[in-house]
Amino acid sequence: MRTFNKLYGIPLLSLLLSVAACTSETEEPGGKPDSGGIQDGTPRREVLLTLKNKLSVPLTKAGDAIATAAENKISSLDIYVFGSKTEDGVYTYQERFCYREKSGEIPVGDDVTALDLNAKDADGKETTALISLKKGLFVKLYCIANQRELIDPATNLAYTGFTPLVQSNPGQANNMVTAGVPKEDDFKLLQSVQLDPASPTDVLLTPLPMTGSYATPLDLTDFSVSARLQLGFRLTRSVARFDVVNEASTSKFTIESVSMANGRKGVSFFPLTVTGKLPNADAGDLVTYPARKFDGEKANEGVCTGAFYTWPSPAADGGYLILSGTYAANQTENIPVTYKIPFKPAADETGNYIEVSQNHRYTVEITKADEYKLDFTINVADWTDEGNIDDYEPGGDTDKEGFTITPVTGDMTYDKPSRTVTMSIVDGTQFTIEGNSPTGYYTTMYYENGDLAHQWLEMDPKADNMTKADVVPSTFTVKKNAVYKGTKFPIATIRFTDKITAKETIVIVQPIANPVVKGVTHTEGSSFNDNEVLLNKTSTVTDPSVTVSVFASGGSELENIPDWLKVSPASSQTLSNAPYVFTADVSNASFPNPFPADGVTITVKNSGDKSKTQDITIKMKSNVTVSCAAAGQAEYDTNSNAIRLYNDENAKVTLTVNSIGGTELVNKPDWLTVTDDGNKNDGKYTFYVANNGTTGVNQKVTFRNKIDNAIVSKEFTVYSNSKDMAFSAYTDNSNYSSIDNISNNTPVITYFPCENSYAEFTVISPKGITVSDPSSWAKFTTSESTLSTGLRQTKIQLIRGNGYSDASFNTFKSNLSISVTNKYDNSTKKTFTIKQYDKGIVYPGSTLPANLISNSTVNIWVAPVNASNSIAWQNSFSSGSYCPSGWRIPSVADYNNIQEHWDWDADHGSNRNILYTGNAQVTVAFPGDFWSSEPGSLGLGIHTTGGKYGLWTLGQGNRPIRCIRNK
Repeated sequence: MRTFNKLYGIPLLSLLLSVAACTSETEEPGGKPDSGGIQDGTPRREVLLTLKNKLSVPLTKAGDAIATAAENKISSLDIYVFGSKTEDGVYTYQERFCYREKSGEIPVGDDVTALDLNAKDADGKETTALISLKKGLFVKLYCIANQRELIDPATNLAYTGFTPLVQSNPGQANNMVTAGVPKEDDFKLLQSVQLDPASPTDVLLTPLPMTGSYATPLDLTDFSVSARLQLGFRLTRSVARFDVVNEASTSKFTIESVSMANGRKGVSFFPLTVTGKLPNADAGDLVTYPARKFDGEKANEGVCTGAFYTWPSPAADGGYLILSGTYAANQTENIPVTYKIPFKPAADETGNYIEVSQNHRYTVEITKADEYKLDFTINVADWTDEGNIDDYEPGGDTDKEGFTITPVTGDMTYDKPSRTVTMSIVDGTQFTIEGNSPTGYYTTMYYENGDLAHQWLEMDPKADNMTKADVVPSTFTVKKNAVYKGTKFPIATIRFTDKITAKETIVIVQPIANPVVKGVTHTEGSSFNDNEVLLNKTSTVTDPSVTVSVFASGGSELENIPDWLKVSPASSQTLSNAPYVFTADVSNASFPNPFPADGVTITVKNSGDKSKTQDITIKMKSNVTVSCAAAGQAEYDTNSNAIRLYNDENAKVTLTVNSIGGTELVNKPDWLTVTDDGNKNDGKYTFYVANNGTTGVNQKVTFRNKIDNAIVSKEFTVYSNSKDMAFSAYTDNSNYSSIDNISNNTPVITYFPCENSYAEFTVISPKGITVSDPSSWAKFTTSESTLSTGLRQTKIQLIRGNGYSDASFNTFKSNLSISVTNKYDNSTKKTFTIKQYDKGIVYPGSTLPANLISNSTVNIWVAPVNASNSIAWQNSFSSGSYCPSGWRIPSVADYNNIQEHWDWDADHGSNRNILYTGNAQVTVAFPGDFWSSEPGSLGLGIHTTGGKYGLWTLGQGNRPIRCIRNK
């Protein structure tokens, strides 16, 4: 009778790798035949996972179980499946199988399948979980227990982006695969729930997170194969356990709580790596764990098992436990005390810190306490329970499937649980594989990533690749192919399929050869390809790192490691597949300057055969960053990245350009002089333009990394400006103001100072100008702006002085002078002479100058406009009614003096002109009309016509008048 149950508190201690299968005609005990069924429109293949329930638990020497039932409990189990169309392709999320202690908590989704567990026999010695994987792809499995949420490090929130891949036509040549989310590599970056040090209850408790993976691709592409697979993988705990031994009655120290300082907040699982920066933590990476109450079994009365759990703690973190409680100073006084327990090995109080690793137990034994000090020891032990399945003894000669691997000649090792042979690549090395099938096997031998070019093994009898050959071999010889002389030795997989039961068994053959290095993870912008580590330093990644896995049978070790390259966890490891984290410390004094474009080479040696090596090239690159310093009067504008130079070899801008491997300047113009201090990681470039060099030009330049020309700096604009002043754009609003030539060394501005008149010009200069303002009958105003080139443009406007009116200019003012001085060079200036327009004074209220009449009798100014256009001479009026102060209406005597004729000839009759020729000033001042005089008995005026002028009688009618004044 078969019974089904959920996995309540099952001690899932280890899952040993095995492969078994049955056809539809043969049913496994406790299982069911694979129907080769279709679910959700996709053919599937069943995989049977075996979980050990009732194991023979080893005991410590003291008689205590290595792991408690609570530490073995599984309350949740998630199996994440990733698929790829090719064995060595990019694997993306395909589906997920979930178990929850409370079935109602199983996640909902088309990609999620509930995971049930089946007790195979009455005593529950084994529990199996049957999952049905979609066919069509190669797949990998990742298992996480007791961790229901995975945290996205980019958001620090639970990751919810799982989207399953889609196959268009599984099993067919035109099958198109739409990738799922996330990719396998991105999934490996997801993290555990992070501890919150601010939450008093956020402590690590059972059930504990555990992980395992089956990362060797399962081939589910053959739709003709329907045999059920049986496989499993080891689950290991992701935390470390601390046991505390204390007899309060003798130590006088009663522990009340346990905490940890300088601890990590969490981990990522594949591979298990603490979160935060490695090897040296950044601020905020290390926290103090909330204190856990010390109240377990035998607390302060012996060994308190599982007193505290922590995430792994790298040695560089300097972590330590914190034990708080009371010390019995005497029979009546208990003093509160707190002690630090640094992570150092027993009897090594002054030694280095040790790593606190996952799946390890650390026993803190209190030996002596006083009010100020606590004596203790720390002992380290593994935390792994091993038991038996189906009475299979791993040490036997024949494995569970009836296969025996026997070395014949040469250097080799055999790992029975994983059925992996590691052999030297010397000609003559060989071993045998013997099976117990009475009908024989179909055999297939293939190499990693489908490699057909490097077949370094041969097998006798040869692999028949699932043909119907009538051969019943049970013993096979595998040896180094003496014909093969290549240097590449890919891992080989030999698959044996029983011809009757279709049960499959796999043997893996790997070489004691050159170490194989593969990339695992890397910081942003860094990479690993073809044995080349590229470390990319950016503004956000100051200590770039790349994690690789080194496969070398018997372990590996690194040589020629420079001081600036940090390697963790160690430069020599015994693991056949060992992780190495390479981190660049660019601040180290030994860091190459410049860093060589070809990189630095380190060597990986196979510890089993040190003649087998693999070189790794460490290359680096970084962003181009630039800082500037100006000398002389050169300028650097940080807002526009403008460099302004001034035809002055003392005006320089020095740029410090940082980029690992050195930089070079791009687009340098011929007119720019650049000096540099050689090819350095921190290069210094000095820009200047030689004296009397090219001006009025600019050029955009950049710096690019010599190692990677695609890495460039921001763009800089270099201006070559003149250090001299340039004068231009003279203008005025009067026909009587002018300048002789603004380019003259000492130009003269003639200025007519009527109301609102001005004269102005523009000065372009490097840094601006100063103007000496005479502040007299004329003055200057200035306004300055900055051009795109950085040059200053100053407008200088000449206007009438403060307090001066039109009447102020009845007489001529003396000349003024101003100096325009270049701020860039105070010795460079230009002086302007300012003189008043001298052809006529300012007539009040007019923008026209008065006209002069000068002869032997008079010297007068005549207004340029009429005081009145029509006036009856016989009316009574005065000059003040029409003329400004100081000006008058001409009298007959004035007209006589103007004409220089004083006789009136009555014989010619009334209203007749006696015309005269002579002074042309008269016709200019009184142009073409009859002009009245002030009222008088003579009633005479002046008439100008045809370039002539003379007196006339006022009987002609009303006439205009113009004012005059003496000069």
